[in-house]
Amino acid sequence: MRRSITVTPENDKKILLTKGRFLTGDAPIDIDYTTLVNIFLELGHKVMTAAWTEIANPNVTIDKNDIVETFKKYAFNNELKEEAIGDQVTEIIFKKLIEQARIAEQQQQLTQKEPAPALPTQQPPSNTTKTQKYVT
Repeated sequence: MRRSITVTPENDKKILLTKGRFLTGDAPIDIDYTTLVNIFLELGHKVMTAAWTEIANPNVTIDKNDIVETFKKYAFNNELKEEAIGDQVTEIIFKKLIEQARIAEQQQQLTQKEPAPALPTQQPPSNTTKTQKYVT
């Protein structure tokens, strides 16, 4: 399911830093942006649920195995990878359609403009000169 979201610059940085961590080491894993957003959403939901259910406890913790399982669930899910690729292709196509629509609109505006008014015709200079008499 495709959704449009706005990510704050601070959260964007967190997502990109996490993505960078997975790209380092002997066996780098390239996790796409959408997958990381889904991972953070699920982990955040687990923390919020724990905070709501354990009202008396001021400390909220999440088991490290839950974090690992959440990453496995999303990072190695082929359906999500295919969907992410589909999202990227859709975005590219959408941008191209907008670009082409703008070009067509500009061309249409150019052709719909009223033609410039014709310049007045100039009369050729007359070969006859008038002589005028001045009265003094």
